[in-house]
Amino acid sequence: MIKTYLLAFFFFVSVHGFAQQAKPITVKINTPTVQCEKCKKRIEDYLKVEEGVIKINVDFKQKKTTVTYLIDRTNIENIKTAIANAGYDAEDVKAAQDIYVKLPICCKKPIDQ
Repeated sequence: MIKTYLLAFFFFVSVHGFAQQAKPITVKINTPTVQCEKCKKRIEDYLKVEEGVIKINVDFKQKKTTVTYLIDRTNIENIKTAIANAGYDAEDVKAAQDIYVKLPICCKKPIDQ
């Protein structure tokens, strides 16, 4: 009986050891409409709830957002869409207009202020 339990234990341990987890990937996304710390916090808070996103760093001075995510849970297009839904442009994906108009004045494009 103990041999059966030990055999089952080693079987599950070996199967678990061979299970592969998707490697995270890091991408830099141009976010040209990010203006200040408020923008940075808003995007980081918005992306925290995106499934598969591990790490977010918004550099508003360089106007780049670096995101590390699991490729089996999300993709670059979903991340760009999430940034756009927060009210900011993300490369070729434009900000959601209804959200953009609600941003604080310091977070809007200089031509819209």
